[in-house]
Amino acid sequence: MSSFDLRAAWTGLCRLLKDDSYERYLREHARLAPEEPPLDPQAFRKKQILMTLGRRCCGG
Repeated sequence: MSSFDLRAAWTGLCRLLKDDSYERYLREHARLAPEEPPLDPQAFRKKQILMTLGRRCCGG
């Protein structure tokens, strides 16, 4: 599967599931660290994916 296909599939899945994780992240970030700029949506998604992959491969 090419990266474009994967991205399209991920986008469709997020729309289907109405993923609001970025919005929740922004609310929590504003509450916990208002002095720091939040991640942009793309950086946030990359971080989430890396965290998920890390849990699966390393058993954490």
